[in-house]
Amino acid sequence: MSNYILTVDDFCLSYKNRNILENLSFSVERGDYLAIGGVPGSGKSTLIKSVLGLINNGISGNIEYHNIKKVDVSYIPQNSMQQKENFLGTVREVVAVSLLSKKRGRAFTEEDWEKVDNLLKRLKLFDIKDNKINKLTKGQQLKASLAKHLITEPKLLFIDSPNSTLDMKNKLDFYQTIKMLCDEDKLTVIFITHNIKEICQYANKLLFLKKKDRTYYFGDAQEFIKDKE
Repeated sequence: MSNYILTVDDFCLSYKNRNILENLSFSVERGDYLAIGGVPGSGKSTLIKSVLGLINNGISGNIEYHNIKKVDVSYIPQNSMQQKENFLGTVREVVAVSLLSKKRGRAFTEEDWEKVDNLLKRLKLFDIKDNKINKLTKGQQLKASLAKHLITEPKLLFIDSPNSTLDMKNKLDFYQTIKMLCDEDKLTVIFITHNIKEICQYANKLLFLKKKDRTYYFGDAQEFIKDKE
């Protein structure tokens, strides 16, 4: 059986009669940690929204998911951290509510609480499980947002530039956490970033969009960085 989760072939994107992406092709396999980089305006977020089906105008090409259902795909949008004041519950409660939404009316059990707590321990959030979301640091709040998505056990997770306001320690911790999930759980992650040099220490693949001539690089992340040094 093929390990491919997603393939994109000859993808083109235009906006207001201006071509943004041309003949873009890439593929993602189970367990891949794909970083997507490029200068502002190169089309990173728009590409992801197109792949997710959130944008349908001005696009052409083939986007195909393999061995995966819609419920297996999760998305942490760019502004997720800016919405933390809307969450009034604790870390544990917010993650539990996310799991409850997947149970479709079935009662929450002790096993469910154990599942929530085990995930919080893996993400090093268990010690602050009773803290209110809106009282957390930015790094903690980002990990709580990650936990909220992981509790539903997605196979493919899209993350859009969540860490622009984090300090270096929290950025690297988050990158490393994602790598752990890819390595241990075979989670597939597509991660938009503004700093490819930081994330390419952990990601195995890179899609770098070149705004000036609308070409791109797709391949080994660390090889790309080596060539730039």
